Amino acid sequence: QMCIRDRIRTLLKYLDSLSRIVAGAAAIVTVSIAVVIISEIIARFAFNYSFSFAWEYSAYAMGIAMFCGAAFTLRTGGHIRVSLLQSVLSHNAIHRVDIVCTILGVCISGILAYSLAMLAWRSLISGSTSPTISATPLIIPQGLIALGAGLLALQMLARLIRLIIKESPEDESTSFQVE
Repeated sequence: QMCIRDRIRTLLKYLDSLSRIVAGAAAIVTVSIAVVIISEIIARFAFNYSFSFAWEYSAYAMGIAMFCGAAFTLRTGGHIRVSLLQSVLSHNAIHRVDIVCTILGVCISGILAYSLAMLAWRSLISGSTSPTISATPLIIPQGLIALGAGLLALQMLARLIRLIIKESPEDESTSFQVE
């Protein structure tokens, strides 16, 4: 029989794997932005032609990449943070401050995820499209951004759980943090 702590760890591992997969997709989306913009520049320079979708889709892709990469970035400790207090507080005090800040982060990311999901839902129900020639159904970019925000909120909750059970909230094995 699997104990509660083992079940929690299993769920956290699945969340980490999902975050890694979605971050990989975000990386591909980021590369696609460069491909589209470079193609647009070449088409304008060489053929005096413009892709009508290039800037619109690049903007969607930027939002999608940013939100879909956020959960993995949190897990690997890549977000910018101020560590001034770490030099003046005890280890126990730092741990308590980290918990309080993470609770605040859970609340903020949860509200953000909920709001973005409701925005996407309203776009789906109303059939909203972009006001451009491409008339992109807004549920597509908004839904993917909401997915990333929801994953960030779950990863923030996972961070809180890890802090409570006294496990490292960051996965140093896959960190890309610059010192």
